[in-house]
Amino acid sequence: MENYFLNIAEEIALLALNEDGEIHPKIKSPKFDIVIASSILMDLALHHRIDTDRENIIPDKLDSMNDPILDVAIEEIKNHGGPIPIKDCIAELSLMGQFFRDEIIYSLLKKGVLKLENKKVLWMFSKRTYPLVEDKEIKEVSARIRNMVFSDNIPDPQDIVILSILKYADLLDVLFTDVELDDYKDRISQIAKMDMIGLAIGEEMNRFKLSDIKAFFSGDDKSPEEMMEDHVNELKDKFRITDSAKLPEWLRKGTPQYEKSLEFVREKNTADITYNRRADIYIVNNYSFTGHNFGQGA
Repeated sequence: MENYFLNIAEEIALLALNEDGEIHPKIKSPKFDIVIASSILMDLALHHRIDTDRENIIPDKLDSMNDPILDVAIEEIKNHGGPIPIKDCIAELSLMGQFFRDEIIYSLLKKGVLKLENKKVLWMFSKRTYPLVEDKEIKEVSARIRNMVFSDNIPDPQDIVILSILKYADLLDVLFTDVELDDYKDRISQIAKMDMIGLAIGEEMNRFKLSDIKAFFSGDDKSPEEMMEDHVNELKDKFRITDSAKLPEWLRKGTPQYEKSLEFVREKNTADITYNRRADIYIVNNYSFTGHNFGQGA
């Protein structure tokens, strides 16, 4: 049965959160922004909003999905007006990583999957359970993915994509033991290859993962201009952007939005920031799904 109660990014986030609200260490890394961006693109492909060839994201039917997370990505893709190199699209959405992290948690709270208790995000129920949807029980993501791997059942398309993301992002150990990964490696590879669109996006995601990602700069004795320049250079290196003209306006010198970015850097004394154009807000990155501001800025 196909289940799209949650989008793929939301389910990936849930895989990282245990019953005590503890988050898997790999998810706290800035690299996880790449995973979020890739999962959003795979979701759009699954719902026929985009298509891909081996190198490009190709806009298809860019109608709203009434999902705040996916609709932000749709708007970003619309702005290009045509095919976009996969690596550029992943990079562009990854730059909004903190915004997406916050919106994912906000959405899961609204849907009754998680609750906020003493400033800590927890599962709503004592066991990893989703609420009933139209009086139907929906199987929780970790149970679904494990069952898919351990059985010969025909996989659900969304679950294929989730497993593919975990494989390419080196996150399978979030869900499986070393022994299980060894015993079922052929089955995992077989399932991950079923999604050709996911394969193209996953390969690009894997290239990002293998790149040398340095720590972001903040504070010290640098001026806001110097911090911002360092931050831009780090992002260009991280996302393999060679042409500054491909940077969004908030990172591109000489634009009015860049001046606003500098103002925010002066205020917060850090250039490790994200700007969401649709909401017109700046956010200080914390690379976490907790301690967030639910998209209301920092």
